[in-house]
Amino acid sequence: MTQYDKEFEFYVGPATHLEGASLAIDGTARIDGKIVGKVSVKHLIVGVDGVVQGDISGETATIEGTVEDTLSLTGKLTVCSSGRIRGKIQYGSIQTEEGAKLIGEITTDWDQGSKKPEVSSRLEAFNAGLNMDPDTEELNT
Repeated sequence: MTQYDKEFEFYVGPATHLEGASLAIDGTARIDGKIVGKVSVKHLIVGVDGVVQGDISGETATIEGTVEDTLSLTGKLTVCSSGRIRGKIQYGSIQTEEGAKLIGEITTDWDQGSKKPEVSSRLEAFNAGLNMDPDTEELNT
């Protein structure tokens, strides 16, 4: 057993190249080689020489190497100084070190909690302004 067998649920060594992979990992995965495909993981670590290309989703990630295509996280994205990400990037929170490279469409969920409900008619807009229930037209208190 190597040290990585104890620390990660999934490990791709530096001499490994997986193409066409579709992986679902409930835990931490460390990639020091190359994966091309779809990866769903709780926490992803891409080592300095690691490359992940494809559709990547999960909770958190630490990127020291290269990620290309789509990276969608619900939690924290950490991009180290050697990290490079190109493509569509979505995250809950982000931490970057000086030298990190991010190129593409970058979005976060910062406005999802503060969205106002859409009002479909003038009467509903008026009632919403008065704090009235549009179905009963009674004042909500």
